[in-house]
This record gives sequence, structure tokens and C-alpha cells, in this order.
Amino acid sequence: MPDGSRSRSSSPYVVEEVAVSLHRSAAGACWRWRTEISAFLVLAGSFLTGWRLLGSWSWPLVILGVIALVTGVLPWSRRFLVARFWALLTRHRLQRAFWELRLHTRAGSLPLIPWIFATSVGCRVLVLLRAGMAFDDFEDSAAAFAAACAARDCRVTASARWSSLLFIDIIRRDVLGSGVVITSPLMRLPVFAAAAIDADQPAPAWPESPWEKEA
Repeated sequence: MPDGSRSRSSSPYVVEEVAVSLHRSAAGACWRWRTEISAFLVLAGSFLTGWRLLGSWSWPLVILGVIALVTGVLPWSRRFLVARFWALLTRHRLQRAFWELRLHTRAGSLPLIPWIFATSVGCRVLVLLRAGMAFDDFEDSAAAFAAACAARDCRVTASARWSSLLFIDIIRRDVLGSGVVITSPLMRLPVFAAAAIDADQPAPAWPESPWEKEA
């Protein structure tokens, strides 16, 4: 019967196994959840600072609650928070899809997502490929990315300058759908507005020509 310790030590994939274990370690989890951890640390630091300055834990909670309420009521801040939430959710779902679809190196390293931002139809993700990855593998998995992000569609495009960069567009909304009415800014002008109002009224009848009267 072969010795288990000897077979593990003679395995040619020792480095890869260590890298995969690091990916599933606390350090890898902290890197993937860096935005959420940073937001929690900022809120916790603000609460503790307010507690120390005001001498009570209730007032910092009231102040933070008022700030959260005002942020949720204002339209522009609410839209920013909702867009940021979908961006963070998209990043986590894509990272999970990369792992499940085996779009990683033999060492278990996932492609990097240096930047993700909201668009009018969803999110646009910048992906940095590592050595051993190809654009075609990601392009063939576009349908799986859309399903992982619960989106309408997904488009994967390569960078025109760098072969190691690609863009993943997660499409959640159809801004040109049948239920969306796009108005022209020319309708705000008085001339076009009057013409539109006159168009709804019945057109005047033209006078009869002389030969029509003789007939």
C-alpha cells in the first residue's frame, strides 16, 4: 500500500494545491469582500468616534440613521447606492462563475476585476486575464455569466489594444424596449409643440376645384 505522505510530497502539483488552498483561505475572502469590509470599518469607526465624543452610544446611532434615511430619500444618492449594490453583486457572481467554470489558472488564480461601474443598461466589468487564459474561453461562457448574474444578456468584448484585457457587459434593462418612450428635445420648442397639438386635430378640408364643381 503506498504511503500517503510520500505520494503527496512527490506530486507535481504541490504549488497548485497550495495556491488553491490560499484562494479559499481567509486572505482570499478578505480580498474578494474588500469593499464590504471597508464600508463596515468606516461605519464602525464613525460609531465609535461619535460614542467617544458625545459620551453616549444612542446619539451616534441616531446620526447614522438620519444620514442613511436622507441618503435613501434623495433620488441621486438612492440611484447611486442601488447601482453600487448591483455592481458589487455582479462582481461576486462573476468571481463565482469564474471558479465554477474553471476559468482560472492551474494554480487556482482567478482573473482580476480591477474596475466595475454601472451603465444605463446594467454593469460593465473590466477583467484582467492572467497567464494561461484566453479571450475565447470567456466569450464562449457569456450565457453562463448572464445566468449567474440573473441578467437579460451578457456580451464579452476584447480590448482593441491589450489582449490581456476584456470587457464583460451585464445587461439587465432594455432602454430601447417597447415600453420606453423617448421624447425629442425639439418638442420643448413652441413651434414644434404647437405643430404636435395641431396634428391631433382633424385636418381642414380643401376647397373643391372648379372642375369638380362642374362634374
